[in-house]
Amino acid sequence: MSKKKKQNTGNKRSQMSNLEIAIQNVEAAFREGEKAGITVKKAKWRKTTYADYKDSVITMLNDIARLEGSDFKRLLPKFMNGTTWDKYFEVLSNRYEEDKLSAGQIQRRVNALEAFRVMVRETNVLGKGTTIRVGNKVERLDYLKLRGVYRSKDEITAIKPSNDEINAVHSNINTKTKKGKISLAINELQVEIGGRIKSIFKLEVRDIDFNKKTITFRNDKNNFTRTVPMTVAAEKILLNACHEKKPGSPVFTMVDSKGNDMSLEKSVKTVQRYTNVAAKRTGVNRENRRFTTHSNRKKYAQNMYDKTHFKSKQQLKKEIGKYVRNQGSNQQILVERMKKELERINVYRKMNGKDLKGFSHEHLRLMLVSLHLGHSRCDVVLSYITPDPIRKK
Repeated sequence: MSKKKKQNTGNKRSQMSNLEIAIQNVEAAFREGEKAGITVKKAKWRKTTYADYKDSVITMLNDIARLEGSDFKRLLPKFMNGTTWDKYFEVLSNRYEEDKLSAGQIQRRVNALEAFRVMVRETNVLGKGTTIRVGNKVERLDYLKLRGVYRSKDEITAIKPSNDEINAVHSNINTKTKKGKISLAINELQVEIGGRIKSIFKLEVRDIDFNKKTITFRNDKNNFTRTVPMTVAAEKILLNACHEKKPGSPVFTMVDSKGNDMSLEKSVKTVQRYTNVAAKRTGVNRENRRFTTHSNRKKYAQNMYDKTHFKSKQQLKKEIGKYVRNQGSNQQILVERMKKELERINVYRKMNGKDLKGFSHEHLRLMLVSLHLGHSRCDVVLSYITPDPIRKK
């Protein structure tokens, strides 16, 4: 390159913000990484993986620029450090607790950042031997897990079961032992009330209101207390489980071989083990297809969604309102979350100067299910259910 061209290039870069330079660096790293077939762990990536990770890193840079300014020094790869990224993922964790981001989205960003680090190191696109300091991926995932920001293997791999599969697995759970009986009861209860397995083990007798037909999950995911309706089948299971127990006693307790109460983690694993054995025995579990306790939550969501098919928008709004009113001091939080969800749904209409719309009939169906699962976003529900085909107008 001639001296004059170099000078012109230098002038152009000097007129660019640090954000713009950083984005160019990201695009170059992933472009060269894709050409060379560089991956992280997996032997081969699809073309879309490079594009998705590149876009995720650019999204993160834009986020940091909004927080710190487009000329923030740490946006530039050579000046990046772990502290900046730790602070950023703390912000994302807060957004997750406000139900503005999903755990999957945040975990994906952690993986994208690690991929960028590897691309820079392996391609030498920013200079030979250049490494960027973005923090340790494993430590960051551990931090997110402590904050409750993670998707378990069960959530990711659990199938959306049919009625036959649910019945087959439940009927094959070994109930000859007390642990087996409790495992079956929790599996059945999940289909009726949609509770997470840990949340069900945290239930105390005082959380079950047989008069109002409600169940209260105290300090559920993200320490959010919520109240859900009790079905007739759930009432039958809970009446038996709560029989002659004091208000402060746990509804379900697992005991080890020495007669000691098992920890929450061991209790959960015990139920999962009984469920897994039953799923294998029935042939429901096979390669790349797993029935887990989370499959029960997916069935609960599908059942609720299917029941809303013929309900009007007014009826759905009424049910959502009833659910929100049952949440006590958390009512306003849910209202604000739903407003944010409506903003998210309208984001492209707003960008294009179009009139904003309210929740559609389908959005209301998804929102009702989402709230009962302990979420407040419509898109989250799609990982639980198979939605109805889009009707032709």
